Amino acid sequence: MKILILASNLSNEAGGYSESSFLLRDKLDKIKKNKAFLFGFWKSNILRVNHKMTDKINIFSSGFINKFPFSISYFRKIEKINPDIIDVQGLWSSCTIFNLLYNLFHPTPYIVTPRGMLEKWAMERSYLKKRIFYYLFEKLHLKKAKCLRATSMLEVKTFKNLGFANPIINIPNSIKIPVIKKKKLPKNKKKFRLLFLSRIHPKKGISDLLYAWKEIQGLYPNWELVICGYDELKYKKKMINLAASLKLERVIWKNFVLGKERDKLYRSSDLFILLSYSENFGLVIAEALSYQIPVITTINTPWIELNKNKCGWGIDLKKNQIVKTLNTAMNISRKQKFEMGKRGRKWMLKEFSEKSIGIKMDKVYKWIKNKGPKPKDIILN
Repeated sequence: MKILILASNLSNEAGGYSESSFLLRDKLDKIKKNKAFLFGFWKSNILRVNHKMTDKINIFSSGFINKFPFSISYFRKIEKINPDIIDVQGLWSSCTIFNLLYNLFHPTPYIVTPRGMLEKWAMERSYLKKRIFYYLFEKLHLKKAKCLRATSMLEVKTFKNLGFANPIINIPNSIKIPVIKKKKLPKNKKKFRLLFLSRIHPKKGISDLLYAWKEIQGLYPNWELVICGYDELKYKKKMINLAASLKLERVIWKNFVLGKERDKLYRSSDLFILLSYSENFGLVIAEALSYQIPVITTINTPWIELNKNKCGWGIDLKKNQIVKTLNTAMNISRKQKFEMGKRGRKWMLKEFSEKSIGIKMDKVYKWIKNKGPKPKDIILN
């Protein structure tokens, strides 16, 4: 079966969107009788691919309009491959137009993975442009999909609330599980690290984190806050200025990291925090848990089960709640944090490894092609 994954942005700065697209293709391609292809644009000025390249991965220049990349060769490549099924990652891009055009001449079953782009917070950004695009292209594109893929129950509810009648599959994004050699509690540490690792963007709650850090920094002189990520919308400078105006101490700003640098950063951290206003998944949360790091995030993300699995805290995005939770997390013993971390990693190994997600998606594709039974997670509206 020839599977084609269409993505708009495969640059590293796209974060979980890019990473999980590469991982999905890799695992699908290793399944017997499969040929999995990945197409996407590269919006970054720096070409540093964090995955092994093959002739089944096609990366295209974004052309003249970086915010809305378009390429005729992208469309021609789709025709050349002649896929059996197409998986479109995300909305509001030329991938939607390419897929509609291709299906006009070569009817091919496809699924759409909106990746949180239909959530209320996301829809309110560039509202007018999205409404126009929705009625011109995206509404028809979604309606004709054989299946909509959600990556959380929050997204399943969104699909239903918007009235989509398509079958829905709820399968989270996959992560690459790191090797953790040390299974015992490390020797006594004198300094500790609270890590934020994501895009530097208004929806990530960085300002809320800085205001909370102002309240607690004097209580924990042996803790530092590291904020690392790709600067989007030139928001980083604004946040650095805010930190200066609040007279914050021990706040370290790092640029976007990959590979060994990213691995080292996770391994050096004791707590992870992401105070998002909206997330359909939040790949960095899963990554942190896979590194045995307890996580603090908000109920605006699909990670409510952090509390149930006793490996972190899902909280309201309110200053008093953030401060209270940080105090709790920093005050519990190292042994308690270590045990929380182990529970989080066990959860990730069971439900979020790239191998298990690849197998689940392969079953969905086969069902759509009438080559396999209906997956148990399919929700028929």
